Amino acid sequence: MNSAKVDLHLHLDGSLYMPWAYKKALERKVISEDCTFEEYYWSYFSTEYKTREEGFKRFEIPISILQHYEDLSDATYTLIELLAKQGLIYAEIRFAPSQHCKAGLTQKEAVEAVMDGVKRAKKVFDIEIGIINCLMHKGENALFNMDDNMETVMVTKELLGDIVVGLDLAGYENNGEFTLYEPLFKKAHELNIPYTIHAGEMGEGKHVHDAIMMKASRIGHGVNCVQDEKWLKEVVDTQIPLEVCLSSNVKKDHNYAAHPIRQLLAANAKVTINTDNLIFAQTNLQNEHNQLMALGVSEEQLLQCTKNAIDAAFCSQEVKEKLYKKL
Repeated sequence: MNSAKVDLHLHLDGSLYMPWAYKKALERKVISEDCTFEEYYWSYFSTEYKTREEGFKRFEIPISILQHYEDLSDATYTLIELLAKQGLIYAEIRFAPSQHCKAGLTQKEAVEAVMDGVKRAKKVFDIEIGIINCLMHKGENALFNMDDNMETVMVTKELLGDIVVGLDLAGYENNGEFTLYEPLFKKAHELNIPYTIHAGEMGEGKHVHDAIMMKASRIGHGVNCVQDEKWLKEVVDTQIPLEVCLSSNVKKDHNYAAHPIRQLLAANAKVTINTDNLIFAQTNLQNEHNQLMALGVSEEQLLQCTKNAIDAAFCSQEVKEKLYKKL
């Protein structure tokens, strides 16, 4: 099996190297000094949340320690080191700059901190990295934080290049009317910023249609398009790449075999395989491939998914050629 892999959907805050995160949490006094590593580790995996929306509060734990320039840089560096050791040849790491301004950083400074981590890591590790800046679902609807999200769009345009490669919309998908986010993506489209949109993960499959109408280049997750034949047909007909995250979307009440990825593959949707959150999903990209092989997905199909990911990456054509040679 080809060990070279590509991850297009990977959240920084959900993928921290835990020994580093624990040490940093103690240093920044976001946990008590008598909190053990085991207690801190399991705080990430609380099962007391009654809804998916409440579950998103878990991200407040890692975000609380990613409020300073050096911490954002170091977190990015250590994640890239881990990805390189796992054999990845390319990854796009995403984070929401607006979530990292509680200690005085501006959005631009937060992005520059992550870029610094990428620059340092690329001097040491043989892996190509892109950064995607996330807009956020917050409040009752898109109007709640429209200004913060528009600032993210403009900061992304300013820093767009070899490291910052695009935009995303992340967070709890069911906050208000989905198409209220359209002005943000209209501006991004005008500014020639590539973007993907989380859609059809926890929300209805119609959000996938909405994201396509908002001219998304890719769809984050998108699996609920199978809820209606017309939404699935649109995904197949447009060949819009889906950033499928298997382990992240396997719930307690069903198993890997119940995930719709095999239906998507059978319908010839353009599937890519990703991890979403290494820590919260307790996975890595090799595990995702292993689970799929256990479901009967062939090595040829997995290789095609990796080729799809290279095709869909927001990097330059020059970088893509390098990735194809490695593959």
